[in-house]
Order: sequence, then C-alpha cells, then structure tokens
Amino acid sequence: MIEISSMLQVAQHLQGLKAIVFDLDDTLYSEKEYVRSGYRAIAKQLPQVEQMEKKLWAAFVDKKSAIDEVLTAEGIYSDELKQMCLYVYRFHQPDIHLYTGVSELLQSLRSEGFLLGIITDGRPEGQRAKIEALGLDALVDHIIITDELGGIEYRKPNSIAFVLMQETLGVAFEEMCYIGDNMGKDFVAPEMLNMRSIWLRNPDGIYYNIR
Repeated sequence: MIEISSMLQVAQHLQGLKAIVFDLDDTLYSEKEYVRSGYRAIAKQLPQVEQMEKKLWAAFVDKKSAIDEVLTAEGIYSDELKQMCLYVYRFHQPDIHLYTGVSELLQSLRSEGFLLGIITDGRPEGQRAKIEALGLDALVDHIIITDELGGIEYRKPNSIAFVLMQETLGVAFEEMCYIGDNMGKDFVAPEMLNMRSIWLRNPDGIYYNIR
C-alpha cells in the first residue's frame, strides 16, 4: 500500500504500470462540495425556509439525517416533501470542480501513454451528473459505476468492476493501480487481484476516519 497526501504525488509511484484507475468521490473532487451543491438546490425549492442550505449543512456536519432533521425542526415534515427533497438532491446539476491540478494530471498521464479509468459506487443518476459536471468522460478511457452493473451488491469491495475494467483496458492486473481515499473498501479487491494500491490520505474526505 502506497500512501500519498496529494493527487499531485501520483506520478512518483507509477513505474511499471500501464493503466491507472481512480475512485471518484473525495479522490478527484470534494464530495462535500457535491453535498453543498445538493443542499443549495433543495434550498431553492423551499424559499420559505430561511437559511435552508445552512441548516442542512449544519445537520450534515453533525452527522444527522439532514433532510429529516431540518424538515422536522421547521415543522413541515411530510413523506411527500422529504421525497421531493431527495429527488431534487439526487437529480440536480451539481456545481462541483476537480481538485486543483487533477485535470492537468489526467491529461499529462494520457499523453504519456497511460490508460485511465474510474470505478465509483453510488446511485447512477448522481454519479453520472458528477462525471458530466467534471468533464471526466473526455479525460479518461473507461468509467464504471458499480450500481449500473446490477445494484448495490456490486459496489466495492466486490471485485467484479475491477475485473471488467481489466478486461476493457486489456492490461494485466499487475500493470494496473487503483487510487482511492476509503481504506474501508477501496483496496480489498485491488489487493486480492495483485493491483498496486495507492491511498490518497484526504483529511477533507467524508470517509477519512474509516479504516
């Protein structure tokens, strides 16, 4: 296991590799930025609630179920309103950005001949919206959203996405690496398949304290 504190350190650890596969959330961009973007979209739909975005974010920081918490505190909770908020959150067009230097890194790696991929968990509608907002389709060779393979049981640490990525890119597992931030699930399959594992130690990440 290789540990880095910045994506800009990746290039130091790629000797002997032909393909580099990335996690998405909190690896290429900040998931907290996506959360705030979603809360902002909800707030626009509920202008009658003062400081809605701020209240949702405060509940999130406190590790509470933010939508339930705020709707209940405001005295407007209903299953219908909750579902509306969830729909807005999941289907909004996110205002998010790649971490500084990531776009340039991906372009540089490609110019050097590396094959690039992304394996990410999550609801397809949300992950696809993130990928589009970040312009990643144009920066990597192949993207797998594990839920699109058949449901949440295909999420990491399930190895199927890594096997499919290897088959698509056409290189040996030993010539691939996976870069992610979640020690709890990201590297189980890569280690089993003899891929190189690179852990991005990201204190800003939602799952930073998960081991």
